[in-house]
Amino acid sequence: MDVFVTGGTGLIGAAVVKELLSKGARVIALARSEAASDKLRAFGASAFPGDLKHAESWVGRAASCDAVIHAGATFAADMGKIDRLSMLALKQATKHRKQPLKLIYTGGIWLFPSVQGTQAITEKTPFAPVPAFRFMAETIRTLSHGTDLNLVVIHPALVCSRLSGPIAEMTEALKAGRPFRTRAASETLWPLVEANDLAALYVLALRQARFRMTLMASSISGISVRHLAAHISARHGLPLEIETVQADKAVPPETDWSAGYALSQKIDVTQTTRATGWQPEHSTIEDMVVSLSR
Repeated sequence: MDVFVTGGTGLIGAAVVKELLSKGARVIALARSEAASDKLRAFGASAFPGDLKHAESWVGRAASCDAVIHAGATFAADMGKIDRLSMLALKQATKHRKQPLKLIYTGGIWLFPSVQGTQAITEKTPFAPVPAFRFMAETIRTLSHGTDLNLVVIHPALVCSRLSGPIAEMTEALKAGRPFRTRAASETLWPLVEANDLAALYVLALRQARFRMTLMASSISGISVRHLAAHISARHGLPLEIETVQADKAVPPETDWSAGYALSQKIDVTQTTRATGWQPEHSTIEDMVVSLSR
């Protein structure tokens, strides 16, 4: 299988590229710099020069592949516009294919609201995105129309690796002897997923024959920030203080990328597990903290 990947050097994309290669896929990944190209080639992937901002430079190549995994994002002020235009261009480029293009689009849990009590977010929960990621909900609706694309939308929980995500950031604060500053309160619930476990779900999703799917991706359904900090403290034998900070009033809501950390969420992955057979290795918080805490 030939798979085109955007965002192949990012937290999610790099893990997905490596997982695809380990399963025998041929990976062509978008690269906007020589540094990105070198990193992708080191993984064993082919680097295709181009930029998300200029969809015409790469959508033709992407549409010629068996599947596309979209994990790229610019995190610029016009990120929503770039994402929407690139996906519309990709959809247009698939019109002459004999078979619909398999597209995995990366959404996120911040497209969904906070929950209370025993409530949990599922693939049927209506969108209520934070402003900075509202564009994703609109793009997903657009991609869902028509038969040009065989669309799978994956909504990852907070993604954790040794270098990125809440566990790495908490560990860094603890070792620096400073409080962990976050938009969340101590009792805010965060769903978590380890990056390689998430990548395994992307590969499983590629194998599904269903025409249109939505998959929730969380191996820790929801843990309070206080309990997560306690696990990390116990792991290192040092206390970690949580400091809740307010939104910076100088930052417009449309570019407030960290607003979602204030959401208290719990994720139900029953349908994901049933549909794909996904079995994440880091299924307990102890597994995740021991594996990822440096």
